[in-house]
Amino acid sequence: MKLKDIKKVRELEISLIKEYFSKTLENKWEDFPEEWKNNLGASSPNHFQAYLDSGLSFVAEEDGEIYGFIFAQMLHHIADVSNLVWIENMGVDPMVRRMEIGYRLLRETLRAGREMGAEVAHSMIQPNNAPSIMLHKKIGFFMDARQVALIDLQDPKLIL
Repeated sequence: MKLKDIKKVRELEISLIKEYFSKTLENKWEDFPEEWKNNLGASSPNHFQAYLDSGLSFVAEEDGEIYGFIFAQMLHHIADVSNLVWIENMGVDPMVRRMEIGYRLLRETLRAGREMGAEVAHSMIQPNNAPSIMLHKKIGFFMDARQVALIDLQDPKLIL
């Protein structure tokens, strides 16, 4: 992910947030305060730079079009873990879903995190997002009752 990607990533992330809200909330997107909408998502002006600087956020791009993104960063000294990859959000354009874009983005983030010394990774997953849950399980994440996905990046059986 690069600074030049911000506009296209923001458009995609907002469209995916709207898609999610239309399925889960009674309120309409237009009813939310503008300030609230502007601060939503990892691509918001208040959050983007931290994810850009992390070296763990990526886009899926072809011919200048962005079809997917993943926002992650390294957190330090969380519980008993020195280095943890925190995956905040990922999304794929609905027109190209089921083409392993999310799978490749997630694997690349985990691979990069492991190279940077991460011991584990946590991923935020909505409890009703079955495709995301299945994707994380496919890679090897453990799902707990809180719907936080966890993977041991030190596992020698893990292939990234």
